[in-house]
Amino acid sequence: MGDTQRETPGADIGGGDLDEVFDGARYIVRARRLADLSQRELADSIGVSRATVGRLESGAARVDTGTLSVILARAGLRLAVLDREGREIAPFPVDVLRDHADRRFPGHLDARPPQDAPADRVHPRRGAPEPLGWYQQRPSRARRRVRLGIPADHPTVSGLRESRQAAYWKGVARAEARRAADPQPECSCFDGCFERACLTNCPCQCEPDHRSSLRSVRPTDPD
Repeated sequence: MGDTQRETPGADIGGGDLDEVFDGARYIVRARRLADLSQRELADSIGVSRATVGRLESGAARVDTGTLSVILARAGLRLAVLDREGREIAPFPVDVLRDHADRRFPGHLDARPPQDAPADRVHPRRGAPEPLGWYQQRPSRARRRVRLGIPADHPTVSGLRESRQAAYWKGVARAEARRAADPQPECSCFDGCFERACLTNCPCQCEPDHRSSLRSVRPTDPD
């Protein structure tokens, strides 16, 4: 007998052809070998019969992605979707924008947040609820993609919330920077200034826009 050739996990288990039909049965056998499980042991661990595992491995029964994910997890593996360059592709986000009927916008089109209304879209009639988002048909979508590129995903509720929060704190930082660069003088108004406007003899005059009302305010002694 010749020497036993050591098998390399991952060798010849599907190749890189994107047109090849995915063969889940072979991955079940691979998972059992990596996890050192018999058909019965695998069946007991996932709550099915040994005969079911046998049918899945032989191709007599088709394995769904949920069952395959559970089986692969027994060997420390997981399903992933890769592009031609081998980069993993994430699934579509869960919390994407939806319309008032809780329907997702068409997945093949580019959805836009409610404040970014396309020029060719008609706004709702008076009294109708404001749109929760927008999308463009293919012709206008193509023109926008030429200018801005193809967005990776539809906007998400969590992403828009984070954007609003980031914009708020950015505005706060700008306001604080302006105050630091141009500090306001300390107010030295008299008590009577706070009733309507600064008195004529007030050295502060921090309310210059109200000077027209000073004619009806009599100067008072600061003491």
